[in-house]
Amino acid sequence: MTTVYHRSSGPIMLTVLLLALLPHISFSFVPRTNNIAVRTRTRPPLIALDAETTSHSWLDVLKWDGAQPNFDVLELAKKYTAEPGYKSFVLRNIPSEYYANDYVFRGPIVGPITRPDLIETNNAFRMDKVFPDLDRQTFGYAIDPENPFRVLYFERWKATHTGDFVLEGTPLTAPATGKQSISPVMPFSITFTPEGKIVYETLTTAVDRFEGNTMGKVAVFGLLETAGISLNNNVGDPVLVFQQKLNRFLNGSGQTHSKAEDIPQWWKSKAVSAEKNDM
Repeated sequence: MTTVYHRSSGPIMLTVLLLALLPHISFSFVPRTNNIAVRTRTRPPLIALDAETTSHSWLDVLKWDGAQPNFDVLELAKKYTAEPGYKSFVLRNIPSEYYANDYVFRGPIVGPITRPDLIETNNAFRMDKVFPDLDRQTFGYAIDPENPFRVLYFERWKATHTGDFVLEGTPLTAPATGKQSISPVMPFSITFTPEGKIVYETLTTAVDRFEGNTMGKVAVFGLLETAGISLNNNVGDPVLVFQQKLNRFLNGSGQTHSKAEDIPQWWKSKAVSAEKNDM
């Protein structure tokens, strides 16, 4: 019998609010046996921006003081998203050399989160066992005209719920239904360092929430919707925010954001998980 999680279920949800992600995913990579040329060089210093005294975004630090990439950012992004670990959504199987040490992932209600925490949460959900035929269809790669180190693209997820879902340490289960999951198209972005490493990765909500059969939900939330587990994923919801912060305080499984002391210094926003923007 499928167990459906409700907001009143308490801290369990925070753990399920895991990866909206991922995604994903995050990466830092210097190619070795391919024709993508990436030369190592000193990273330009991060620009100190004061939100109160400048009209620029604090994320402008990732424009690297106007530097230009000396590698093909589109080809590197395509190579990364073609990795078997990326396609199967088994983040631990993506080579670590893709990622910068100060990597951050951020989604609408997940993040900021480091790569080690993202992998741990991804492992807890075992989506590769629950939806083993997951097809992450990527397309529409483009370079941000205002940041040559940033690549934007889209994904549509298709998968079949053929494995039992069990979240260890919780009563949350969903026996295999055999149902197909088709998500709406969702936007992703990858920002590289001048060395060709992924320092920042994002995922956001559906382009068209009426597309597909996941009630407008994307990524892991869309897969869980197909499994009969309908979760609240609304930005700013006070109950959701409380659950996520409580889970972080209790150091539970399936974290949706990392501890403040583990977040790289270049990340300035104090808003975590489903909290509304503070900057």
